[in-house]
Amino acid sequence: MSDNIQDGGITVPVLFIAFNRVDAARDVLHAIRVARPPRLYFACDGPRNEEERPKCEAVRALVKEVDWPCELRTRFSEVNLGVKFGESTAMDWFWENEEMGIVLEDDTYPATSFFGYCQELLHRYKDDERIWAIMGTNLMEEPVPKWGGSYHFSAHGYGAYWGWAGWRRVWAKYDVHMEDWPALRDSGSLHGHFLSRSERKEVEKLFEHTWNGNIRSWDYQFDHGRILNHGLNIVPEKNLIRNIGFGAEGTHTVNENDPRGNRPVSELKLPLEHPAYMLVDVGRDKQYFMEHVRPSGFRRLKNALKNLIPEKVDQAITPALSRLQDKLGIDRD
Repeated sequence: MSDNIQDGGITVPVLFIAFNRVDAARDVLHAIRVARPPRLYFACDGPRNEEERPKCEAVRALVKEVDWPCELRTRFSEVNLGVKFGESTAMDWFWENEEMGIVLEDDTYPATSFFGYCQELLHRYKDDERIWAIMGTNLMEEPVPKWGGSYHFSAHGYGAYWGWAGWRRVWAKYDVHMEDWPALRDSGSLHGHFLSRSERKEVEKLFEHTWNGNIRSWDYQFDHGRILNHGLNIVPEKNLIRNIGFGAEGTHTVNENDPRGNRPVSELKLPLEHPAYMLVDVGRDKQYFMEHVRPSGFRRLKNALKNLIPEKVDQAITPALSRLQDKLGIDRD
């Protein structure tokens, strides 16, 4: 088996999840075409209203552009399931049929070497229960990893599964409803996992809002499962995914000025150079949290002020603070 996709294509399957952004979906599909996976799973959620239906149908019509020899399977929902259930059920479908594979969404544009990188690591760590997922995104290519290699191991990233690969053995541990969260939250059993009090508070807040439905996404549940199973994510030393979904049409990535959006991709040399040790670079994980997970200074100040004032006053000033954020262009998240 070759990990160079120029030799005729990859040998692992790809799940492509799309919705209503035809231009972005076409771009990602064309990148998949270069990799020529032998099996392509194409999933689309249903429209939220009749005005949206033509956009969804235009995305579904992209199946006509799958012009390489492959087994094509489609899963086109007639009703809108939303991000949380539309994406998680698409992945249920994928891993019901495949032992391992690559997942791309219509806003995750991959570097060419992303496919070979995923394929090599999918086979290398297929039976290694320590590895949770193979990430395509690297939002901070510095500092240089301590132990060399084309990738490093992380235990403290949250969300940002923007192009990734994994296995059925891991997805079997996924719970979209996070049913055990209240008991875990109240027991304090997870406190020892976190690198700082700030990380613990923020991640517990993310998990709480995901469990109670305020955050309607699928990926924080995946991180929840990773922590419970002491899993490690693999992060490439070059950013292999450009998120092209930031902007007004995004569901959760609506701020087009977000520094995480449209980051350039680089190619990773194949075959990969493997790290000397399977150890988490704790300093790097701490820096990632500070730069990309921790709330903004404005939000931390707002939260501190809200904790000092009566609830009725809080309710009165919150709209004004939100308008100020919008005026200054500060992301409310």
